[in-house]
This record gives sequence, C-alpha cells and structure tokens, in this order.
Amino acid sequence: MINETTLLYYTTSIEMVLKELRAEKGINMGLTKPASQSFINTDFEHKYGITINMGRNESNPNFEMKTLFYLCDYFKISIIDFFKRVSNIHEKEIIQFLEDKGKRKKSRTKK
Repeated sequence: MINETTLLYYTTSIEMVLKELRAEKGINMGLTKPASQSFINTDFEHKYGITINMGRNESNPNFEMKTLFYLCDYFKISIIDFFKRVSNIHEKEIIQFLEDKGKRKKSRTKK
C-alpha cells in the first residue's frame, strides 16, 4: 500500500540518485568534489538549450518524465538503470539521509 512514508522514501531515493550522479559527473571531470548544481544547470542549458534547476530537481524530485529523460541522457544512464539505482537504496540509507538533511537544515536556520 502506498502511504506518505512510502512516497517520501521513494522521492528521497530519487534525490539521492541525482546527487550521486552529480558527484560522479564531478569525478569524471577530474574534480575532487561533485559538480555543482549551478555547473549542471549551465552545462545542461548549453547542451540541450533547456533551462533546469538542479537544486529544485534534487530537493523536490517531482518533475516531468521529459525532464527525467533529459537528465538520464545528460548523465549517460538509461532510464532502467536510473530506476534500478533508485530501488537499490535501502531504507536505512534513506532514513540516515533524511536525518542528515534535517540536521543541515536546522544548522542553517540557527545562523
């Protein structure tokens, strides 16, 4: 049965995979850190002539399928492999990611 927790975990898995792909992009470019969201936005627009907001796509992965097709092409991954990666993320990893995300959010609001 689908409930709010299931949806949260699934969309969080998509967020995690997008972040992983961005990190891999940085490594493939010879960087020691993930490619920045702003770099992806600019590079994506240059390559496809389409404006995206990678930060929004990562933090709220409720985008059109068309966007997903473009993102998969950009990151050189098939749609099937993308969803395999999404489904292979374990619940413990998702919970830890959400906890860490909450801590980062709290530390930003305290400043």
